[in-house]
Amino acid sequence: MIDRLERLVNLVIALRETRRPMTADEIHDRVAGYDQDTHEAFRRTFERDKADLRALGVPVTTAPLGRWDDTQGYRIDPRSYDLPSVALSGSELTALALALQVTGLVDEAGAGLRKLEVDADEPAAERLVPAAPVGVDLSHPVSAVLLEAQLSRTVVRFDYAPLEGRTARRTVDPHAVVHRRGRWYLVGRDHERRGRRVFRLDRIRGRVTTVGESEAFEPPPEGVTVDDVLPQPPADAPSDAEVDAAPSVGWLVARRAHGDGRPVPGGWTRYTVPVGDPDRFVGWALEYGPELRVRGPAPLRRRVIEQLRSLANAEAAVED
Repeated sequence: MIDRLERLVNLVIALRETRRPMTADEIHDRVAGYDQDTHEAFRRTFERDKADLRALGVPVTTAPLGRWDDTQGYRIDPRSYDLPSVALSGSELTALALALQVTGLVDEAGAGLRKLEVDADEPAAERLVPAAPVGVDLSHPVSAVLLEAQLSRTVVRFDYAPLEGRTARRTVDPHAVVHRRGRWYLVGRDHERRGRRVFRLDRIRGRVTTVGESEAFEPPPEGVTVDDVLPQPPADAPSDAEVDAAPSVGWLVARRAHGDGRPVPGGWTRYTVPVGDPDRFVGWALEYGPELRVRGPAPLRRRVIEQLRSLANAEAAVED
């Protein structure tokens, strides 16, 4: 397979760079990979390669060698084959630069980005991207195992701690491992629940193991969408929450809140903040630790408490 791919690449380069059409004999003599023992074997190989390139969209054409020479040759017209030059806007370059920064590939791909900036009419992207690191964690201890299982279509098994309820063993066909809004998610078919489910990787407890052989399931033909990973909040989800913020974090909470808040005993301030996705709200609240207290509504407060207990139990298990 490697020899065949190299031969196809060699053929494309030769036909694109030639100034006049190349005859079949010239291809046999000059292009690496066409060293078949007999002319018949060469013709079969060349005809198959030519058909494969055309099926891939490579415009291999035939033309006479000259005005007074009817001998047919082959070439690839660069005007039909080469891609047009890329000229991105400043905002598009900024998005690329930000992606490089987030993924840690600035050193490897920075030169390519600078080449794209040459044709841009707007300011260079690297001047538009903040110098401070973005701070998105793109690594996770179990992501490598899940990615390999997704590619090989192998079933996985792990212990999962949901936001509400007890930790349970889950058996899943991994359809995709994706990153959304600062977190990693596994999207796959849950064998126990017989349907597609979404699992946050930071709620997987312990190791992820594979079950059975590879190619055990077919990937979904419709793929994975954003709604599969971050579904809409339930209809009964609260729209707002009451929180008390310590003076050290009050200014941060105020940026999210409705209004200025009101003082409460202890020098704290009570704010009304929008909830949106309850799961995401709980994660936001826990980021402030003991400096933020969720007062209501009661179901949302219980979710925060349950998550705190789950984290405490996981930490205790690690220490044991």
